[in-house]
Amino acid sequence: MASASKINFDEPIPEMIKRLKSEHRKFESDFVKVKTSIEDNNVILASEIIQSISDEIIHHAVEEEARLMRVIMHKVKEESAESIKIIQEHNWVMNFLKNRIITIEKVSASSDPDEYEQAKNDLNEFVSNLRKHFKEEEAIVFPLALRAEAGD
Repeated sequence: MASASKINFDEPIPEMIKRLKSEHRKFESDFVKVKTSIEDNNVILASEIIQSISDEIIHHAVEEEARLMRVIMHKVKEESAESIKIIQEHNWVMNFLKNRIITIEKVSASSDPDEYEQAKNDLNEFVSNLRKHFKEEEAIVFPLALRAEAGD
């Protein structure tokens, strides 16, 4: 399981970024399944899919914080404000995965209709926000980390 694996501080930053981008693509394929499940009115399956990748998402975020932000803060701190803001978005990701997803799992089609709709909305919002977050990382954080690393 990803969360049990340690962070490889010896992995070169360019290779790490390539792998992180690949992980984004893998998560995207899972998000397509989540969206399809929501459209099929199956909130339980959608939440199970997210739960099944939550450890991987958390490990992914921790790696970005431990490795990429370290390089950015040590070498291009004056340019780090936007990257810091993007990485701080990991807080809402963690909160959703550790708190909200648990309450969504308990919701079913036979639940209160408003509660069910809220669960669907929250799942859709999570996927949309995480997709946006990945784009921001790839457009801002990753290039800055590469530039910082190249400045050695």
